[in-house]
Amino acid sequence: MAVAAVDTSVLVGIADSQDQYHDVASEIVGGIDHGTLPTGRVTNYVVTETLNWIHDRRRHGKAVETYTRLNESAGFEVIHTPQKDFHRAVELFETYDGLAFGDATVVAYMEREGIDYLYSFDDDFDAVESVTRLATAENPFE
Repeated sequence: MAVAAVDTSVLVGIADSQDQYHDVASEIVGGIDHGTLPTGRVTNYVVTETLNWIHDRRRHGKAVETYTRLNESAGFEVIHTPQKDFHRAVELFETYDGLAFGDATVVAYMEREGIDYLYSFDDDFDAVESVTRLATAENPFE
């Protein structure tokens, strides 16, 4: 099964119609939902970051709606990462000056699972050689 991780920036982009990446986020999420793009793996850390952002800026109902859509989508999988990913994230956070801790948790998960591709608009991931960031609705497996 073809899999790519999905970052907070894509999920916020789809939830916020005023977001600069809303249109391309809609294409990415739509492709994942409809199976034309790889299965989207979202970690518990990304879910937390996304829902908190939406809740703080948009409202509680929009955050609940976003989680429901994510949870009910056949194209997305919400993954609870193990403690060892947290410890690896600390190492990555200490190593990469521009990488936020939440982003480091995504990289730690991707490393452990052997996932190469990440849908994200956050170019801080570009410093990490093991991550290939995708900022468009492209399928890297085709």
